[in-house]
Amino acid sequence: MNFTQNFSAYYFNGVSSAPKNVTLELHDRFVRIQELNLSYDFKDIEVGVKLKNTPQSINFSDGSYCELKPNDFFSLPNSSKDKLILKIESKMRYALLAFIVLGAFTAFCLTYGAEMLANTLAPQIPKNIAEKMSTQAFEFLDENHMSQSKLDNKTQDFIKRRFDKLLNKNADFTLHFRKSELLGANAFALPNGDIILLDDLVKLEEDEEFNGIIGVLAHESGHIVHMHGLKALVKTSISSALIGYLSGDFSGFTTTFATTAIDAKYSRDYENEADLYAIEMMKNNNISTKYMADLFDAMVKKSEEQSEYSILSSHPAMEERIKKFREDENSQGINP
Repeated sequence: MNFTQNFSAYYFNGVSSAPKNVTLELHDRFVRIQELNLSYDFKDIEVGVKLKNTPQSINFSDGSYCELKPNDFFSLPNSSKDKLILKIESKMRYALLAFIVLGAFTAFCLTYGAEMLANTLAPQIPKNIAEKMSTQAFEFLDENHMSQSKLDNKTQDFIKRRFDKLLNKNADFTLHFRKSELLGANAFALPNGDIILLDDLVKLEEDEEFNGIIGVLAHESGHIVHMHGLKALVKTSISSALIGYLSGDFSGFTTTFATTAIDAKYSRDYENEADLYAIEMMKNNNISTKYMADLFDAMVKKSEEQSEYSILSSHPAMEERIKKFREDENSQGINP
């Protein structure tokens, strides 16, 4: 039996941490450990990546492995990949180029790539899956963070009628009233068409016709129409998986923090798109957008006074948005 190379190595049986000095023989179709009279076919061998000046490991299918000397390099016959990796990692300019390419690819995947994939996949998500996810999210919030609304029935009915008139039966949305100490002055939409309006936000409304609230509900309708919830789910999944893979942390702080930071840009884009949708709906119903600006002003002041969780924490660039609503004020009056 001819062999092309032999290597001095430390052998670990996978049970004991004590190493054995062995000679590793590389034959044309298998590897043999001389002292232990063990042989392994190439298919039962996993060759570890060789980093410059570090020991290379040779892993066997039975859980044992060998560790070579730092300056030795092991490669199976006809395996050019390992030699290429060693060459790249041994040259600083190649390693730097590889780092730049990996960084650029990762950045693309987390931004434009994730955006394109989300825009493609979100409309393909079956309706029953979106319904199930939304229902589970609603039930979780109801059980842990929300309670029944304390608003009187007259107020709830009035807001519902105004919202129904705004929609003009063009969409299948359901408005729910809730109270939450944690979520504060807020409103949010779920992919299945459920819109949740919290008491603290309604209490900030100074207009008797609740036109500011109607504007907020139009904004949340925009999130549903443009599938922002489903798109965010796709992008967050991509971000979490990729960052978790690169960091080796799929559930810890690193993944959560990095994903949140990346999603900040997406939130701004989505909020702007939903704002434009709301402005168009308000104008089509002859309602001035100044009421939205007034309500958002009140939310900013309350947030500054109490430093509590509010709609501001998930809706970035409030000053810019208020300015936009002021600039788009409709001078044609109100049609309640």
